[in-house]
Amino acid sequence: MQKAPGSASQPLYIVACYNCKKTVSQPEGTKRTICPYCGSLFASPDGEASSSGSATGSSPPQQPQQQQPQNRPPSGSSSTNSASSSSKRHRLAKQQAGGGDSRPRSGSGSGNKLLNFFSNLGKSRDRSHGGSGGGKKRSGKADESLPPLSQSPSLTTGRSGGMATLSPIAPASIEGGLYKSQSVTSLLVPQQQQQQQSMPSPRQDYPQPQLTESMLADLTEESKRTGNWSRLSDLFEQAFSSPKDLVAVFRSAQRDPDPSKGSGLNQAFVEAAYATLKDMPYDMQKKVLKANISVLLEKRHTMGGKGGTSSSKDDVRALFVILQNPLLEKVTTFVLFAHLLRCVAALGDFDHHCLVNWLARLEKASFEALLRRIQYFISVRLFPPKTEDLPPLDKASWWVPNAVKVLALLNAANNQCGSRAKVPYTEFYNHTIDSLDLLAEYYTWQNPAANSGFTFCQYPFILSIQAKRSILQRDSETQMIIMAKRSLVAGVAKRNQPSMDMLFLNITVRRSHLVADSMRQISAKQKDLKKKLRVTFEGEAGLDMGGLTKEWFLLLIRSVFLSNSGLFTYDAKSRCYWFSLAPKDNQQEYYLIGALMGLAVYNSINLDVRFPSICYRKLLSPSVVPSTTGTTQLGVCPVTLTDLREVMPELAHGLYELLRHQGDVAEDFGATFEIAYTDGAGKNRTVELKPDGRSISVTNANRQEYVAMYCDYLLNKGVYSKFRSFYLGFHQVCASNALILLRPEEVEHLVCGSPKFDFNELRKVTVYDGYRPNDAQVKWFWDIAINMEPAKQAALLLFITGSDRIPVGGMAEMQMKIVRVNRLEMLPIAHTCFNQIMLPTYKTKATLTERLLLAIDNSEGFGLE
Repeated sequence: MQKAPGSASQPLYIVACYNCKKTVSQPEGTKRTICPYCGSLFASPDGEASSSGSATGSSPPQQPQQQQPQNRPPSGSSSTNSASSSSKRHRLAKQQAGGGDSRPRSGSGSGNKLLNFFSNLGKSRDRSHGGSGGGKKRSGKADESLPPLSQSPSLTTGRSGGMATLSPIAPASIEGGLYKSQSVTSLLVPQQQQQQQSMPSPRQDYPQPQLTESMLADLTEESKRTGNWSRLSDLFEQAFSSPKDLVAVFRSAQRDPDPSKGSGLNQAFVEAAYATLKDMPYDMQKKVLKANISVLLEKRHTMGGKGGTSSSKDDVRALFVILQNPLLEKVTTFVLFAHLLRCVAALGDFDHHCLVNWLARLEKASFEALLRRIQYFISVRLFPPKTEDLPPLDKASWWVPNAVKVLALLNAANNQCGSRAKVPYTEFYNHTIDSLDLLAEYYTWQNPAANSGFTFCQYPFILSIQAKRSILQRDSETQMIIMAKRSLVAGVAKRNQPSMDMLFLNITVRRSHLVADSMRQISAKQKDLKKKLRVTFEGEAGLDMGGLTKEWFLLLIRSVFLSNSGLFTYDAKSRCYWFSLAPKDNQQEYYLIGALMGLAVYNSINLDVRFPSICYRKLLSPSVVPSTTGTTQLGVCPVTLTDLREVMPELAHGLYELLRHQGDVAEDFGATFEIAYTDGAGKNRTVELKPDGRSISVTNANRQEYVAMYCDYLLNKGVYSKFRSFYLGFHQVCASNALILLRPEEVEHLVCGSPKFDFNELRKVTVYDGYRPNDAQVKWFWDIAINMEPAKQAALLLFITGSDRIPVGGMAEMQMKIVRVNRLEMLPIAHTCFNQIMLPTYKTKATLTERLLLAIDNSEGFGLE
């Protein structure tokens, strides 16, 4: 520590940061925790930082330590600390306090033993220091404010060898005074590796806890009654001062459970303690946060300097408890929260596996609170409302990557709960990210050679469906432009006159032969499928600005699924279509239907296609078509009885009854390992589920196997060739790595849109041309529309927009327009290309109702007046 010029009564010292190497001056006795420039958790005396950095080539001689003033509490180990080796130089707080116990304690000495966290943040910078600080204000402009925050939302990251190495810039350890970046590790590891990486499990000798659950309840009641929280504050401060103390207080009666299954903590006690903490005065809360810093200091020193290594059970349990601290939701605590997230992100694979299991066992309210806290942290870090509250973004580029990785642990825990998920998957969307340059993120993710180590596309659960749709559409538009340019260049090379038709996928069909004409033209124009689609109905006047394309898709889908083609079967109970088991050679038709669905996604058209969710899982199995399609199974995924229930609920119910039957299955059911069904032609057929299956009886012992094979045949094997063609047709058009980002539910949403609509929401985003919102005709129109039956509302939506489904962004994206027309003899006319309705100025509401319903019922075709 170097003495800086200052007053004789209060000398100043120069302190240097390990990470950014910047120095600040501070009064003697002030112990800094957070660097005001980069937000690093430790600061060192300038001389020590230079000495520690000798490996870099510049190492000024270490200055002798300043003698402590007479009014400082005596220390019996100061000589020992002055002779500490360089490997312990990062224990600055303990050395300057004179050694001894580094845990925070109540009383006048706490200001010396803990580094003041809040002195660098927000309004708390002007607060006086307790303990040996003597209540004096901090001096020196360098300590009073933080540097301005960069307004750029981009993330500064380190280089990585490729997409497989996800390495956000996160300081993980200190060696020689320098931070080392930490690689991201996988969330779950195979069981054998888990056993090899298992945390050490010798029996721990815990200190006698000073705070118990009964004491907490009594002291909380007493403190609320008297207003004196000092005793409870001291107990909290002691409990949160080290991992071992923390675990000693909150451990459950089960001494040493399997850490991969249970945390061994009394979670109800943890929640009760934090509920009490939120009621405590602000100064008392600060003491607990300071104690949290002490835990992170101790955890930091025991991390071993390398990521991916397992920590002690108590370290992981302590981090798990601190993660639930509700005080970390405040922006003024985000520096501490960032380092906590870094510690969690730097844990080993087995530790992450344990944390996922522990998080999955949290109560729903606690899980949601932690999720919201991390989401808010990410949003504020990317777009801070007050730049002075946080370190500059370029100095804290590791904050967001580590927060996203911890969010990945919560996502894994939520997925582990299956149908009993804590929250819907949409709760993991962070809509703040929608404002970033997502296409640049996507292309960075797609380029392994230039991959900088972190992109949000590596963690698609955090991207909203609007963000994913934007990436998919912009990537599709880029491919469309490339295909159009190729056609144009090829035409010029052949000395053909350039034509605008070369830039589009032009399809001309007859309404009377809609399916045949469409299939023929799609089949003949395979190379043009990635161009912008333009549809013409033969013999009709109409320029396709989007509306004719919507109508073509709608009519074609209805014709394919409602006809007696035998391609699909319909289940009235589930109201879903599934692939026919009939052994027909019609793979080309399935291919073209898959291409049709791909065209709908590619051109942002919503289809009224009622497939079960298993269909979209199969479409993403795999998400990208492999180069060796001849040897790779396509469209095959694990299935269960739950999946079959979506397709054939009555059959699934019968199989479920077989599984839970208490009697003799062989005698009571008389089933064998074969499946019987009726094909599209009405013929009864049987197929053996295994070799010689008709002679193998289903018994109590093998009924699980029978049900599994039954489901697999109906959903995978029995329709494999047909679904494979359907899969290839879909991916022929939607061949984009952006599909990897999507969940099956999101693919369904992109294809089908949403059938749920609210005309009150549509009214809010409607604009008017010639009308005003308070005109009588406008009020009549909305009164009629809002009070229609749902079926009529869907028909009205179809009449105006060309689709009875709502796009991904909701009603707000539809931008409906009502245009005034003075010709009273006309029916209302819709321009589906622009979501416009031409509404005549009818004199009565009854006339408007009659004319509007007539237009809706006769809306098919172009040019109706």
